[in-house]
Amino acid sequence: MIDQKDYQLLKTIGEQGSVQRAASAIGVSWPSVSKRLAKIEEKLQVTLFERRRGRNGVVPLPVLKSILDEYENFSKTLTATIQEQTAANDDRDLDILRIGIATTIGKADVERALAMLGTVGSLAVKDMSADEALHALEAGETDMALLAEPSYAPMFKSYLVSVDPFQVAFPTGHRFENQNSVQLSELDDENYINRSLCEFPRYFAEQTNAEADADEDDGPHDITNEVVAQIMIQQGYGVAVIPESLVVVQGLRTRALVRPSVVRKIMLVTRADSPVNGIFQKSSLPATLRASG
Repeated sequence: MIDQKDYQLLKTIGEQGSVQRAASAIGVSWPSVSKRLAKIEEKLQVTLFERRRGRNGVVPLPVLKSILDEYENFSKTLTATIQEQTAANDDRDLDILRIGIATTIGKADVERALAMLGTVGSLAVKDMSADEALHALEAGETDMALLAEPSYAPMFKSYLVSVDPFQVAFPTGHRFENQNSVQLSELDDENYINRSLCEFPRYFAEQTNAEADADEDDGPHDITNEVVAQIMIQQGYGVAVIPESLVVVQGLRTRALVRPSVVRKIMLVTRADSPVNGIFQKSSLPATLRASG
């Protein structure tokens, strides 16, 4: 089944009747939309649009409506389930806050967030991917999540913990060691280690209006474990863009990423209708924790 992002993309392409016009409506480049459409069709193993010549024109095939209807029905059922779970959670004792922490969050930000939340009550912590954390929030399985995504759906409310610049990581003795900073274009000639859970491509797209999946296909390495990624960099397998807050292993060197400089936002996220928001308003949280959504 498709997800929310797939649904919105397919619906926009169908409404616009053109990949190029859909890209303009969404605010990304048309090659990015075309690539995402191809991936969706490959995942579903079905052709959704008849391609027409001229300005990337397309005509929806009947199967598209079935797929969109299926997602809409699933979404309605999920929303109803979440509302029921939320109603049940409203009566739950919030002396213990259930927190999901994304695996890409650095040590200092984890410590800062836990210190902030420790003033509210006892904590039950679980590490997970960003997608898992958001799904857990939706389902009422957790109360908050510590994440670094560029944006969140209207159903969520977020609180800023810190701003975290991205940097370039490379092994000792690399040519970048003689530079004060590294331009993104300089990575084109390097073996790139793709940290596949990293938020950098999405922030890069947001802050530069470029393609969100700009680095997805660079190099043969696709790593989810931060320690493994950094050891591979240390051993000379390649370079990578990593957040400044992440602890680096011995023998790893870093330089500021420039042209463009890209930063991510570390946020505590909860449902907009969660009773946790009321607790925050009544508690004496540090001034760095500000509501952002």
